[in-house]
Amino acid sequence: MTPVAPLTTRDRLRHAVAAQTAAMRPPPPPLAPAPPPLAQILRGEWHETRDGPVFVRDEWFALDHRHGSLPLGSALEAAPAALATLLRSADAPPASRLAFFDIETTGLSGGTGTYVVLAGLGSYESAAPGEPPAFRMRQYFLADIAHERAMLAMLADDLARFEGLVTYNGRAFDMPFVQARLTLSRLRYPCDGLPHFDLLHIVRRLYKHRMPGCRLAEVERRLLGIDRPDDIPGSLIPAIYFDYLRAGRVSPLRGVFRHNAEDVLSLVGVLAGVAALFSRDDLDPSDAVAVARWWEHAGEPQRATGLYRVALPWLEGGDDWPWAAARHARLCRRSGERAEAAALWRPLWAQGDRASGLELAKHLEHHERDLAAAERVTHALLARAPDAERAALGHRLARLERKQAV
Repeated sequence: MTPVAPLTTRDRLRHAVAAQTAAMRPPPPPLAPAPPPLAQILRGEWHETRDGPVFVRDEWFALDHRHGSLPLGSALEAAPAALATLLRSADAPPASRLAFFDIETTGLSGGTGTYVVLAGLGSYESAAPGEPPAFRMRQYFLADIAHERAMLAMLADDLARFEGLVTYNGRAFDMPFVQARLTLSRLRYPCDGLPHFDLLHIVRRLYKHRMPGCRLAEVERRLLGIDRPDDIPGSLIPAIYFDYLRAGRVSPLRGVFRHNAEDVLSLVGVLAGVAALFSRDDLDPSDAVAVARWWEHAGEPQRATGLYRVALPWLEGGDDWPWAAARHARLCRRSGERAEAAALWRPLWAQGDRASGLELAKHLEHHERDLAAAERVTHALLARAPDAERAALGHRLARLERKQAV
């Protein structure tokens, strides 16, 4: 055995100082508890895929579940001809084969550093063989940016099962955004050429006179009777997501999931509501003139005229009457029904509509041959005319005066 050298005085002092320092050092703080798992808080589950794990939440709704004023099964009742009208195509897939789709992102720029945080995909399916159809709400969450490819691949595989899309502003935002992220991940975009019901454009064509902004929240209130007092604004979702990535706070994400799910459920109600407008004979007058304007844009003036003619008497004195009467008068003029047009131009001009006043002056001069009345209207127009219109009105007035002097 090798003899152990005795400790020197320096060694004994060093050990004594170390022992005293250790005794004075506070004990280490207890380890923070691990954050609760996503599955427990968000009520979803992990799926192992060829590209990595993906967190998905599935929720099933009975078809009689009401989201606002309409049950979720109402879109299944949409007439094929109504869906074809909305799609402006002779052939439209049935609602049972549509994907109702909405995304939440870390920003609006769509650059390489902007991600799809959450994708909501609603569809009509059966939870198991032999069970009745229900509405499935599936949400794909980007739990870790490193697994973006896995999440997008699973989403793309599911989107490929459908024959059409329903979105709100999806043509301009959702679908190009998803396509860009798929391309960056070297994945195929599965929605090229799919029929696409972008409800923002449909609602604008029908209801921009009532809802100039046509934001989904406003459409929900007006068409479905839905108000979301506790909803998380979409503008806060990036901050909530980045807080989750930095600090692991999961609970605020519940509001993000709820916001996304309600957006998707609203797509069902809005599609059902607008499709019903094209298959009902008992339209409310304000809806009838909205549909009339749709048929104008679709190149169906006779359908539009019929709806305007029935609805306008019920709208007198309301906000919808002036614009609808002006459009109906223009259709009547084009079809040669000038007396009916003039009967609308007169009250419109009395309300201060300058375009109707000018049409009335032309009608009085060239068709009723009432030159004095045409001169009175033209004088009134000239008195309030902007500089750009004064020269033309001056020529018209001079011509009327010459005709009367003969």
